[in-house]
Amino acid sequence: MTTDTLNAGHSGYPALLLQYSPRPIRTDAQYKRSLSQIDALMRRQKLNRAEDDLLELLAALVTQYESKTFPAPHVTPAEMVMHFIDVRGITKAELARATGIPRQTITNILSGSRGISKTNRAKLAEYFQVSADLFLPGE
Repeated sequence: MTTDTLNAGHSGYPALLLQYSPRPIRTDAQYKRSLSQIDALMRRQKLNRAEDDLLELLAALVTQYESKTFPAPHVTPAEMVMHFIDVRGITKAELARATGIPRQTITNILSGSRGISKTNRAKLAEYFQVSADLFLPGE
């Protein structure tokens, strides 16, 4: 029985499941195949509901595999701020002027003697154009 024969009686999401056959990712080859499938879906002009659901499923499988295979190192909020300062090539004083956060507060954040308040997280996120969640303390 061919895939076309199987698909003849199915439409929408069930047909896509038959075509893509998503499975838990356990190998590099399966990972690359899933990334290729995601890429193909993302290149489409517009996704229908079934394609959008399939894309979400494939992304979840890839995320699960990546979190096990390529675990992210723990980075403190202070290390994240320092990274962005280095990438931008700015000084603490320039960051203070641009965000309105006092320079001493930035110094205390970077030394680890002070956490980042919700207000300052928002200011840093806006300035660096990233999610404020990057400046939340990890578990």
